[in-house]
Amino acid sequence: MRVKYTWWIIAVLIVLAALFRGFAHLGVDPIGLQLDSGWHAHAVVVWENIHPDMLALSPNGTWLYVSCETQADENSPSLAAINLKTERHQILLSGLMRADGLKFAPDHSLWIGEEFAQGLVWRIAEADHFPIGQKVDRVHLISSHPAIAPFYAAGRFSHGGIAFSRDKQFAYLADAAVKGSLYRLNLHTHHRQVLTDAGWQAVSNPSQQAKQLQARPFNRIEDMEMLPDGRILMAETGTGKILALSDTGKHPAIGEYLYDRRIAHPDNLAWDAIRKWLWITDDSKPSSLWAWDGQKLLRIATHQHAEITGVLPIEKAIYINIQHHSDGPELTLRLNEVSPSGMGSK
Repeated sequence: MRVKYTWWIIAVLIVLAALFRGFAHLGVDPIGLQLDSGWHAHAVVVWENIHPDMLALSPNGTWLYVSCETQADENSPSLAAINLKTERHQILLSGLMRADGLKFAPDHSLWIGEEFAQGLVWRIAEADHFPIGQKVDRVHLISSHPAIAPFYAAGRFSHGGIAFSRDKQFAYLADAAVKGSLYRLNLHTHHRQVLTDAGWQAVSNPSQQAKQLQARPFNRIEDMEMLPDGRILMAETGTGKILALSDTGKHPAIGEYLYDRRIAHPDNLAWDAIRKWLWITDDSKPSSLWAWDGQKLLRIATHQHAEITGVLPIEKAIYINIQHHSDGPELTLRLNEVSPSGMGSK
């Protein structure tokens, strides 16, 4: 079984969460989130300075995983988990350097990407059975539990976006640098390629060979998401564009999927299979949560003093994080429609 924090930390967080929910019912907004009138926010977890970033749902739908964008220290959280049935939470792992990208692979392993120049992808074999309180030694690249290890085949670079092909053959990995590259990893052979104007080219050392091969540069791809038709969406944060990669033939094609000046820095992406919407967080000040229904752009939420991160639809609810809140705690929130009208602030 996964053991909890020490009892007094749990008690404090439970009281804080209760106070936040109570204030919300009284019409007071301690969260600071400006919501469209058709939506309601529920505080799932009040965090203690963990910098919650990406979200990933376990294949059985029980656990919501949260990457923590902290510095590499044995006491700095890197991965947290929330039981969606009980809303109890726990810190599973500490010690990674700016844990960011977070996706479940086709084999149900959990991939965690570190967002810095020498970042790695760390792979947890069975996340739902991973014991709490584990640590990574970032200097020697070892961990306290055999279920987690660096996945060297993914390469060393600033891992932001992670996505998998619909046929489960490839992983797509984006270097979130200002002049970063896009890589494709064969999940069976572990052969790695970089995208160039001539197509995919084999690489063994991503950073060095990407320059030699004149790989196509991207300006900070922070997240990727697969659409139902198999295209891979990429949030190019530095340009404000959301790009679409079509990789079905010998010649991959990239086109513009969405560009709107109201979204200055698209950051996290999530496809909503129920509403057929694309959810987008904007890494700006103020930070906003947007939904694209294919025809119009809807602003669902805005925060003046924090960053909205890690959007993830789960059934009809939308989960987000509130990170770097200057006037309050960091949070994981659940958003629900008060009346599903499909309307939002334009």
